[in-house]
Amino acid sequence: MMLTPRKSAHAPVLPSGQVQDKTPSEGSILRFVFFALVAGSMTMLGFDLTNMMRAYNDAIDFERTGPVEMEPPKDKDQNRPYFPRAMPQAPGGRPPALPGLTNRPSPEQLAGRMTFRSDEDGNVSAIGRIEPGTASDFERYLAEQKNAKKVYLHSPGGSVSDAIAMARLIRKQNIATEVPNNAYCASSCPLLFSGGTERSAGKNVWIGVHQVYTLPGETGTIHEGLANAQSISAHCQEHLVEMGVDPRAWIKAMKTEKHRLYVFTQDELREYKLVT
Repeated sequence: MMLTPRKSAHAPVLPSGQVQDKTPSEGSILRFVFFALVAGSMTMLGFDLTNMMRAYNDAIDFERTGPVEMEPPKDKDQNRPYFPRAMPQAPGGRPPALPGLTNRPSPEQLAGRMTFRSDEDGNVSAIGRIEPGTASDFERYLAEQKNAKKVYLHSPGGSVSDAIAMARLIRKQNIATEVPNNAYCASSCPLLFSGGTERSAGKNVWIGVHQVYTLPGETGTIHEGLANAQSISAHCQEHLVEMGVDPRAWIKAMKTEKHRLYVFTQDELREYKLVT
C-alpha cells in the first residue's frame, strides 16, 4: 500500500515540477530584526545591572561597621579593602590602648565624628572620622588644653582639607604624632599624621592611602570632578613636601581605587619619612 502525503494546512501546494521559493519573506526579516533588538537590549540591561551591583557592593563596604579582621601589611602584600566606618583588627588582636580613655575605643567611636580626649601629661587621643568642621573642633580643643605634646591617632580619615588644616596646626604648636599599635590611620588621616614634629607608629598598624573621591550626591560634570581630584592630589603632595614627607608616598594613593587601601609596611614608613 502506498501512503499519500497529507497536505499541509499552511503550505501552498505547488504545481508539479515547480520549486518552492526559499527567499525570506518581509515578515520573517522583521521578526529577525525585532528579536535582535530584544537580545541587544537584554545584553545592555545585563551590563547595567552588573555595574549597579558593583556600585551596590561598594556601598555596602562603605557602610560596614564593627571590627573587621585584617592581616597587617607585608612586603608586596599591602592592598586591603577600605572601611571608612569599620575597625580593622589583626587576627587575635585588640583595639589600641589610647591616653585619656578608661576603656579601649569602640567601633562606634571610630565610625563617628572625631572626638578628643587627653591625659594629665598632655597626650591627646583623636578618634573617629575627620569630617567638615573637625579642624575647628580640634583648634578649640587645643586652645582649651594648652599643654598638648603628642596626638595619638585612630581614624579612618575623611575630609582632606580638614586633615591638612589639623596637620598645620599641630606643626605650628610643635606637637608630635603617633599611630599606636593596632591603630587605624587611613585615607586623609596620614595627611594629619604628617604634621607631627616627631612621628612614630606601632608594630601592627594600618596606615594607608587611596584615591581622592567625592561623596555621593555631590554635583558637577565628570570633567569637573577629574579636575578637582587632580587639584586636590597636587595639594596633598605639596603638603607632604612641606611636612618633610617624601611625596612618592602619595603616588600609592593615586594608584589605589577609592574602595581599596594601600597600607604602608614599616620599611615604607621609614623610606617615605612618614615616621621620623
